[in-house]
Amino acid sequence: MQVINALIEQSFEYTAKKENLAIRRDEIGDLMEIIAYCQDDAVKEPLEYRETLWDICVEEGITFTDWLYGGGAGSDDDRRRLLEALSKKGLVESDRDWSVHGTSKLKKINIALGGFQAGASTVKEYVQERREILSSIKKVMDYEAFMQSCFINSRFAKGILSEMKHISNFSDNTKEITKALGVLNDYAVKLYQQYSNRLEEAMRILSAKLQRECAPDPKHSEELIFTFTYSENVEGDKVPRTKDIECSPHLKLLHPGSNLRIYFYWCDDAIEGGKKVLVGRIGRHPY
Repeated sequence: MQVINALIEQSFEYTAKKENLAIRRDEIGDLMEIIAYCQDDAVKEPLEYRETLWDICVEEGITFTDWLYGGGAGSDDDRRRLLEALSKKGLVESDRDWSVHGTSKLKKINIALGGFQAGASTVKEYVQERREILSSIKKVMDYEAFMQSCFINSRFAKGILSEMKHISNFSDNTKEITKALGVLNDYAVKLYQQYSNRLEEAMRILSAKLQRECAPDPKHSEELIFTFTYSENVEGDKVPRTKDIECSPHLKLLHPGSNLRIYFYWCDDAIEGGKKVLVGRIGRHPY
């Protein structure tokens, strides 16, 4: 799956309420967060825009090009950030056909500076767009390939696809799986940091957010060990490593007796500094 991240050039144009870019600094910050997400190692997608962007008037008598090089109202820091970000992105021809949202391998997400006509203007809105695309994927191999880019605060066990292939009626359950992975990605590490001495409370909160049961499984700990890959800096070089992690906590999807579950562990200091939730298995009981 490939995503075209298409910038809406018209969202830069000044209006009576947004008369210059100086008063749109928060919106510029939101746009930079989206760009940073697209640059993440799990995503690595360009932000694409048309050449007409340069001629958009961002305040009366001042084009975006004029503004970038010191004209009009705004901070030098904002000029520098936008100039640097856009210079690394994909400039496309004005007649390129971007109407590809219905195709199976190519999807488009519109991105805007501030709220504007069905464009994502915050990283939260942008991530939701990606997850909606993920939920629409019906083939398990395509889902797994696109999955990491939708949950950049998660790390998935080596070979996780091998079990996902056995999920019954996979295409009917993608929304359920995506929602559960989203809750883990967005909250698990923070909950662990807050309730590391009371993990039952952390699991209760996850259950409430997802409206699905979250529980440990200490009786089968030996069968709930999964291998994760990561890199370690050794004398300036990144050295590949692996580590086996017990992923006993699990979310029971669909209903408490379902055989569709997500086994995870909150985080591990060796893997990206303990900042990622670790997803060991998506699918059936491993025993």
